[in-house]
Amino acid sequence: GVEMWRSFLSYNQVNSVATDGTTFYAGTSSGFFTYNRADGAITSYSKANGMSDIGLSHVAYDKLTGYTVLAYRNSNIDLFNGTSFTNIPEIVLSSGSGNKAINGVMAHEGRAYLSTNLGLVILNLNKKEVKETIHFYDNSVDVPFFATMIDGSFLYASTEKGLYRIDVNSPSIQFQAQWEAVNTTRMYHYLAKVNGEIYAAEADSLFKIIGTNATLVEKLTYPIKQIDACSRGIWVSTARTTPTENGRGLLLNNNGEHIDSIITVSPSQILELANGEVWFGDNSRYPYISNHGLRKRTSATVFEPYFPSGPITTTSFDVSAYNGELWVAHGGKNEIWNTLKYRSNFSQYKDGTWRNYSWVDDNQDVQDFIRIIKDQNTNKVYAASYIGGLLEMASDGSWKIFNEGYLSNYIANPGIYQLSGLAVDEAGNLWMTNYGASGTELVVKTRDGQWPALRAISSNPRHTAADVIIDDYDQKWFIAPGGEGVVVYNDNGTLDQSADDRYFALRKGKGVGNLPDNTTSSIAKDKDGAIWIGTASGIGIINCPDQVIDRQCEAELRVVQADQFADYLFSNQAINAIAVDGANRKWIGTRTGVWLISADAKETIYRFTAENSPLPSNIIERINIDPVTGDVYISTDLGLVSFRSTATEGKTENEEELYIYPNPVPSGFGGMIAIRGFAENSDVRITDIAGQLVYRTKALGGQAVWNGKDYTGKKAQSGVYLVFGVNKDGSQKITGKIIVHE
Repeated sequence: GVEMWRSFLSYNQVNSVATDGTTFYAGTSSGFFTYNRADGAITSYSKANGMSDIGLSHVAYDKLTGYTVLAYRNSNIDLFNGTSFTNIPEIVLSSGSGNKAINGVMAHEGRAYLSTNLGLVILNLNKKEVKETIHFYDNSVDVPFFATMIDGSFLYASTEKGLYRIDVNSPSIQFQAQWEAVNTTRMYHYLAKVNGEIYAAEADSLFKIIGTNATLVEKLTYPIKQIDACSRGIWVSTARTTPTENGRGLLLNNNGEHIDSIITVSPSQILELANGEVWFGDNSRYPYISNHGLRKRTSATVFEPYFPSGPITTTSFDVSAYNGELWVAHGGKNEIWNTLKYRSNFSQYKDGTWRNYSWVDDNQDVQDFIRIIKDQNTNKVYAASYIGGLLEMASDGSWKIFNEGYLSNYIANPGIYQLSGLAVDEAGNLWMTNYGASGTELVVKTRDGQWPALRAISSNPRHTAADVIIDDYDQKWFIAPGGEGVVVYNDNGTLDQSADDRYFALRKGKGVGNLPDNTTSSIAKDKDGAIWIGTASGIGIINCPDQVIDRQCEAELRVVQADQFADYLFSNQAINAIAVDGANRKWIGTRTGVWLISADAKETIYRFTAENSPLPSNIIERINIDPVTGDVYISTDLGLVSFRSTATEGKTENEEELYIYPNPVPSGFGGMIAIRGFAENSDVRITDIAGQLVYRTKALGGQAVWNGKDYTGKKAQSGVYLVFGVNKDGSQKITGKIIVHE
C-alpha cells in the first residue's frame, strides 16, 4: 500500500545465533531472521516490520518463556516471541555517561543476564522489565561485565577484575562484597560449561576453571570470538585476520583433545544440536568473498548457507529504479570523496530475486561503484567505478570496461580513474564526470560509441566533478565538491567541436552565482526546469538555467517560514541528496534524516528520522525515485530502505487503464488506496454507483490516493465505486472501478 516502508538489507553476516532445537534465531549486522529447519521457512525482520533498532550484537533464547532476547550494539533490547517484538529501552535510555555496550547475553529460566560495560542487568522476561542492575566498582568507577553462566545454583560473572560467583537467588546479589572471587588473575570474555566443568576464554587462550585455579587448555593462533558447549565438548570460534585466510572452529573434549574442526570464512558462533548436526553463523568483514549467513555442515568441506535473499552487502551509494526493478551500487566513497575500496560492486533486484555482481576483474582494478543507471531505451546498465572507470553491461550480461584511453587518470594518483557521475541525454549519449581528472572532468560517450573531446574547465582548478544532470536546454550541470561550486556546460549542440563550447562555474556570493556555499554535494532538476543545488549550508535554486552562462541569472536563496521564524531553505544544513517526485515535490536528504517538502518548498509534508521511522540511520547518502511506482529509495550509511510515496511520474496522456491497489479493498483495510495511470495532475472524482460524489482530489503526478472515506470522514460502505479522471484541459478522460468490502 501507499506510505509503506520496505528494507533492502543484507542478511549474510550472522554474528550471533540461538536455537530452540527447531528454529534458529540469527542476528546480523543489519537485521534479524529466523530459519525453521522442520519446514524450511526463512523469515526476515528489520525496522520496517517490527524491530526497534538496527545492528544486533547478541541473540539468546530462553526455553521457559519462549522469548528470544535481541541486544543491539547501542544497548537497546527487543524481546521476540516468534511473531512480534517488544522493546525494552531502559539501558539505552538510562542516564549516566560512559559506554553502555552490551558484551554478552545469557538467558535462563525466565531471566536474561546482560553483561554491559556499566554492570550486570537482569531482565524478567515474563514481565518484560529490568529486574535489577548489579554494579561492581573499582575506585568508584564501574567495572565492565563480559559474560555470565549458570552452574547449578551459582551465577558466574566474568568482569574486568576477574571471575566471580554468587547464589543465583541470593537476596544480596546487588552487593559486590557478597560475590565470591573465583579467579582474579585474568580477564575472561567468554564462559561455558561442559559436563560439569567450567571453561573461560580470554583473547586467544582457553582455560579450564578448577576450584579457584585456571588451567590453560589451548593457546590459539587466532583471536577467540565465542565458545559454545555441546555434549561432546566445547566449540571454540576463531576469527580470520586478513581477507585471504579462513577462520576456524575447533572442538575440544574434556581432556583438551581436538576431536573435530571446521574451516570456514569467519565463524561467529557454533551450535551442535542433540542429533549431532553442526550449525554456525558466518560473519566475515569481507562479504564479497562468498555466501555466509547461517550455515549447516553437510560434509567435511560443505557448509550449506541459509539466509534471506538480499543484496550482497548493506551499503548503498546509488539506486537506479524503474517499475520495481532495482540496480544498486554498493560503493564506496567517504564524505570528502576519498575512495573506500569496497568490492561488493552492484546488485540487481527483479521479480523478488536478487542477483549480485560481485566479481572482481583480476586485470583491472574496478571497485567502489558509486553510481549506476539503466538506460530504459537500450537496456544497457552503466556503472561508475570510483577507481576503475566505466563498466557498461549489455542486456545479455556481457560487459566492457572503459578507463585508460577514454578517461583521464586522477591527478594525485595516475593509476586510478575516478568516475563519479552518470546521466543519459535525450539522444542516448552517456555523460560522465571524471573526478580529479588530469584532463577533462566532463566526458561523453555517444550513442554510437564515440568519445568526443570536450574543453577542460579552467575555472575548476582541482577538476573535482561528481553528480551530473541535464537541463531542459541540453546543458550539463555538475557539482564540483571540495569547494569548487557547480559547473554548467553548454556544448552548443556540436559534440564533435569543442571550440564553440561555453561554461560557467558558480560560486558563493552575488555576482559569481550566489550559491549558499562553495562546498556542493547534490543536484537535481525539477518539473519546472529549475536546478536545485544542495550545499554544505542549504539549497540554492536556479530558476532560469538558460541564462546562467550569460551571467543573467543566479541562484535564488529561498526564504521559508518555519514556525515564527523566516530563514533560508535548510540554512546551515548539509544537503547530501535531492530528488524530485512526480508531483514536483522535493525529497531532501541530510545528516539528520529526510524531508519531503512541497513543490514550492513552503510546506513540510514528511519528516523522517531513524527515531520516528524505519530509516536505519539519519545520515542520508542518496535518494532515488522509481517514476512508475512512486517508490522512494533512501540510501543511508547503514542500509537501503524504500517508502511508497503518494506521487508517481505523470504522463501527458492517460494510460490505457487505471491500476488500483488494493482492489478489491479487503474489509478492515485502513491504509491508502493507490490509483495510478492518470495524465499529469488530473482532476480525480470517486462516486458511488448512483453517481453521487464521494471524494474528489487531484493526481500527484500520475497517481491519486484515497483513504476509503467520504468528505465527512465516514468510511465508505461495501459496494462498487467509480473513478473518473480528467486531465488539465479536459481533453483526456479515464474511468475505473473500486470494489470495497466493509
